[in-house]
Amino acid sequence: MNGILQLIGFIMNSVGLICVLVTTFVPEWRRNDPAGEVLESIVRHQGIWVRCIAYPTGQWQCDDYDAFFLGLPMQLQVARGLSVTACILGFMGFIVSLVGMQCTNCFEGNPRMKARTSMVGAIAFGLSGISIGAAVSFYAHQVLSEYNRDILLFRDDIGQRFIYGVCLFVGWASIAILVLGALVSGCGSLVDDEEDSVRRTPYMPTYNKGKNMANTEYV
Repeated sequence: MNGILQLIGFIMNSVGLICVLVTTFVPEWRRNDPAGEVLESIVRHQGIWVRCIAYPTGQWQCDDYDAFFLGLPMQLQVARGLSVTACILGFMGFIVSLVGMQCTNCFEGNPRMKARTSMVGAIAFGLSGISIGAAVSFYAHQVLSEYNRDILLFRDDIGQRFIYGVCLFVGWASIAILVLGALVSGCGSLVDDEEDSVRRTPYMPTYNKGKNMANTEYV
């Protein structure tokens, strides 16, 4: 049963990791609200790495931000830092969980070590979900605040109001998938103490030394 739970949790965590990657690298954290603008057919998409403009002809024009980390607005710095952390933890969880699964041959002779390895992988996946969740939640709070107060998030977006992008919803979905997957994997990584208490001990034969120095082995 533990092996089945580990497999289900691993599949869920893998899907969550894909969602984390999509959230991190797709430039759709926010987009402009076309309502009320002169050219409503032009949509501006912004991510944490690039910002793009989608024209009615189907063409896209993207450019990077002027700075990589320092010099960026605080919301971009926080989003980038937490998103990269989520990706790193997700990859660590993927590798460690793969090693700790019962269907693999690593630590095959040590069930307790295998279970601990799987538990570490589940924790890494859970922390990955929390990190990406914090990133999108903080960014969404900034977008909502700027929209309600009609204050610009970036200086070059004069006269535009932005709403939530698809990546924010994908990021929120990844929280639920990764945390739930981590719980399932953690439940599958528990070791039965009664079975674990039965350890292999070396065979120690006993001898009965008689007067004639003859040794009799008892099995």
